[in-house]
Amino acid sequence: MDANLIHLLIASVTTVVCVIITALIWRRAQVKTVFWWIGLTLLPMAIYLAGLGSAAEGAARSLYAWWNGLQFTPIQWVGLVLGGIGALLLVGSRLIPSESAKDRRAAAKAEKQAASNGHPASPGLPATSTSAPASRPAPAAAPPAAGGESEFDEISELLRKRGIN
Repeated sequence: MDANLIHLLIASVTTVVCVIITALIWRRAQVKTVFWWIGLTLLPMAIYLAGLGSAAEGAARSLYAWWNGLQFTPIQWVGLVLGGIGALLLVGSRLIPSESAKDRRAAAKAEKQAASNGHPASPGLPATSTSAPASRPAPAAAPPAAGGESEFDEISELLRKRGIN
């Protein structure tokens, strides 16, 4: 069988599988995840159409030959462990929710305000955390903040922006 036909077949099957996965997650996933899958869907056919099928095949053959010739010396084990940790960090970093600059400024403002009111924030906790649950109402005698709102209203607004009710 012709190598070009095999490359086309592999690219087509991979693209179709990625299209199916993208269609399945379309409504439930976050926008960044859907875009990631759309990008992944485009890559196999892009590799084939750019004429890189034989290069990808050569890379796969080289990787296979390297794996079969691997002797697992201590240095190679260290390299494999470092590569695995790096891959886990790259994949795991996508699971961390992103924090915008606006959120960081609001947290710094709340921390500064808490420090000026004599309520220093704990070093390990964000300034918006309180000892009482977020659903408990504020005491009636709360002093008004500089903007005319009570301190509790500002904290409630920050918690609402972060989706904590």
